[in-house]
Amino acid sequence: MMRMFAGEWVQNVLQRLGMNENEAIESRIVTRRIQEALKKIESQAVSDLPADSADEWLERNCPDLWRKVEK
Repeated sequence: MMRMFAGEWVQNVLQRLGMNENEAIESRIVTRRIQEALKKIESQAVSDLPADSADEWLERNCPDLWRKVEK
């Protein structure tokens, strides 16, 4: 999800600040932005096939969006 909406720049900044890749970011603003992003993704879903991860779900259910993320 971070790859899609925040980009590499945010990832680099968080790493420089000492955040671990698996560390949660807790903020009402971040939560709200994530909810908005999920609604956008949902609106582009062509199906709702089950998956074992968010990446796998996106690949199966939003192939056009997935191709953009993978580039």
